Amino acid sequence: MPVRPPRMCSEAACGKPSVAGSHRCTKHKALADARREVQQKAAHKDYNSRRDDSDAFYKTERWKKLAAYYRKCHPVCEECDSAASDITDHIKARKTHPELSLEWDNLRALCRPCHNRVGEKVGLTSNRA
Repeated sequence: MPVRPPRMCSEAACGKPSVAGSHRCTKHKALADARREVQQKAAHKDYNSRRDDSDAFYKTERWKKLAAYYRKCHPVCEECDSAASDITDHIKARKTHPELSLEWDNLRALCRPCHNRVGEKVGLTSNRA
């Protein structure tokens, strides 16, 4: 079977063969990886600086008791009706409707896969690795 020739580096005017599994040569791959690392550190720093404010509600005793009681009343996932419920989720997002945070009618019990899928559907989570 013939061997595929290496690709050329995708950086403008480089012309060197790319590293296996990449679109860049060794030099440009290292530079791109360094840029990506700096960018991710900045994004994580921004996210983590806001996280305490957003997670404070979920650490309250009132929410923990309500969520546990709701899951006790609804032991099966309300989305797929087959798996055990792991998460108490807000139907209308807490970010956009904080006044509904502790309303029984705004809650649903979900398994983890359904929670992740529903979050992606409404654009609240990212599907990036």
